[in-house]
Amino acid sequence: MPQTTRKTLTFPLAGIDRRAGYRRQTRPYSSPWSVNVRSVGPLEIRDRGGCRPGLTKVSTTDLGAISLITPLTYIDDTGARIHSLIVIGDGTFYDVQGATATATDANLLAETGVDILAEDGQIIVFDSDVTAASPIGDTNAYSAAERGGKLYLSDTVDGVVQLRVYDPVTGVINLVVATQGTIPTSQPLVCVYRDRIVLAGANHVWYASRQGDPSDWGFGADMGDEGKAVAGQVGDAGQFGDVITAIIPVRDEVLVFASENGLWVLRGDPATGRMEQISGEIGVIAPNAWAVSPDGMLTFLSNDGVYVWGAGSKAAPTRFSEERTPNELRNIATTNTISMAYDATGRGYHLFITPEADTGEHWWLDLEHRAMWPIAFQAGHQPTAAARLRGSGLSQVVMGGRDGYLRRSDASSGTDDSTAIESHLLIGPIHVAKSDVTDAMVAELHGMMAASGSVTWRLVMGDSAEDVTDRAVTGVLAAVAGTTVSGVAATGTWGAGRSHVVRPRARGTWAVVWIEGSGRWAYEAVAMVSRQLGRAR
Repeated sequence: MPQTTRKTLTFPLAGIDRRAGYRRQTRPYSSPWSVNVRSVGPLEIRDRGGCRPGLTKVSTTDLGAISLITPLTYIDDTGARIHSLIVIGDGTFYDVQGATATATDANLLAETGVDILAEDGQIIVFDSDVTAASPIGDTNAYSAAERGGKLYLSDTVDGVVQLRVYDPVTGVINLVVATQGTIPTSQPLVCVYRDRIVLAGANHVWYASRQGDPSDWGFGADMGDEGKAVAGQVGDAGQFGDVITAIIPVRDEVLVFASENGLWVLRGDPATGRMEQISGEIGVIAPNAWAVSPDGMLTFLSNDGVYVWGAGSKAAPTRFSEERTPNELRNIATTNTISMAYDATGRGYHLFITPEADTGEHWWLDLEHRAMWPIAFQAGHQPTAAARLRGSGLSQVVMGGRDGYLRRSDASSGTDDSTAIESHLLIGPIHVAKSDVTDAMVAELHGMMAASGSVTWRLVMGDSAEDVTDRAVTGVLAAVAGTTVSGVAATGTWGAGRSHVVRPRARGTWAVVWIEGSGRWAYEAVAMVSRQLGRAR
């Protein structure tokens, strides 16, 4: 009688592998390909896997072309502590609190709240917006940093990139005027580290203001003055280093300087600390292509994919997922708008890669399982900026869409603004035959789903791992494009709970189970019974 083999496939999945050519996974039932799927189920937020959360509008206000989203905590004119999102859309500042987005202005008001007029009868207005196009090259993104309830950012004024400061209480944005020295210009990158404003990005040199005083840039102060303004550079002594692409403060412990192909860390204060090179090969490709977790884990996009580095470590950065680096995450063009944000609810990172036009490649990076899941958004939802929103409870990630709206992930929703999410998961390839020269028949297939909507299952068979994977991926791409799906040996539907056993009687050496759903669904397990046959035909 034919030999019978039973295999049960359960989560968490190990991740994906989308490299050119197939290399067998070290875990037998990891997923080689997926779209809009996570390894944590959307219903009870536990390991098993299912569709990604939907997207819900934070505000119904169209903010225009969004180039910055950043949290800002300040004290308003009543003395209340305010946790806001500051958004720049088409050069205008918006203060977003809850579902309300308010465009700021800077009219001069009397105590009665009435506009004060000039002699010619015109309302006196202070500057309250920035240049619509950002100063960071082609990335269409601003670099900004919070200090003392105000927002410091670089902006193009009279054709020159200069340091400005935005006050959310008055709505005024002013040039920062130096009380000592001269503020460096043409520096598009801004951060705050150890209560200093740090500027960089024009070349390999960086600048830091006096500690506690953003207006003091007197670099010639006494050498014994540890709080003085200082400047430094990245690169070996006596050599011109690479252009700084990102500056990353990790709490007040270290300040990371990155180029496209290098990583340096300043340990301690800029005036008294020590600069070390962490990597001469791996760097950060764009100003916002990084995020830091609450425990200090820096995750960033390099030319060689996604890497991680622990703050304070002397070791070189390592790949986010050592064995699974998709080709799509290598050598990303910096003309894309690239942003990352840590998601405390999902315990992972969002990586958004948005081209100037068309749709981009976006990813969910599962920190716990070191898995990488591709995510698709509709054209209007392509993210142009993202940030974590602070407040009560866990922080939330808010992203700005190309259509001008703010959105957040919503695990209770199975749609993106009422548009159904199409999710595809491939489980396998699974070696159903006892060797590569024999055949087997999948005699039984049993799916177990959570208490969620029904899904369509498909069984794809092939003669090799590479063959069956290619067939399955081709099928998913056809389904996403709305064209005819071919190469499927059997198909059906699974509902919530323990679905009935089906008998596909599909023959082959390798198999892939393909699950597709358009609502909220979560996967528990699939049991497969195969019967060994003779030599492969």
